[in-house]
Amino acid sequence: MNEKVMRDGIAPYKEMRKRSPLPFLAVGVACLLFGFSRPVYRLWDYAVYAGAMLIVYSIARRVWRDQVIKIELPPNTGVAQADQLLAEAREALASFRAANDRIRDEKVSAAIAGIEAAGVEILRRLEESPSLHGQLRTFLRYYLPTTKKLLDARAAIEAGGTATDNAKVVAARTDRVLPEIRRAFEKQLDALDKNKYLDLQVEMDVLEGMLKSDGWAGVNRS
Repeated sequence: MNEKVMRDGIAPYKEMRKRSPLPFLAVGVACLLFGFSRPVYRLWDYAVYAGAMLIVYSIARRVWRDQVIKIELPPNTGVAQADQLLAEAREALASFRAANDRIRDEKVSAAIAGIEAAGVEILRRLEESPSLHGQLRTFLRYYLPTTKKLLDARAAIEAGGTATDNAKVVAARTDRVLPEIRRAFEKQLDALDKNKYLDLQVEMDVLEGMLKSDGWAGVNRS
């Protein structure tokens, strides 16, 4: 079994390549059939026998290919607070992608994709510089779970339809606030790229007010 570490998407993962045992089983069956079909006692017979087994193994390897298994690696920055924040944020971003897969509205889907992309890059910065955990704690622990709550409701509407008045209201609220959340994530990323401490408290307060007015509040900011 061979393995290597990859980096793609929300979290780094270990790619493990596992060979199927079926080609070896096929060779074993071929050995028995070959042995019963003709005697093997001359040097030429052994050469033919070995060649036949190689052909069987080669064909079987083409039929039963290696399995590739991806295992997400847990955060390991050396800073416990950063690792905990990364684990929580990865779970939230994965839920964004799952919700986006269920949402058909192109504008909403694009906004979610933008939020996820910015979130992924923010987590990369945190992995590279775990000392940022104090700066990012409030942002990620408040806005990620609040956005998850919002997107779960929006995805549920997609599954159940938008026939009711309440569903239409929830969908409209989501459509209204998602672009603001995307901008907040992108500004946070921009601040990290410029090695500045984020000072968007006024904008965050405005966004939080929008979330509260639309009924999405209730997540602790800590």
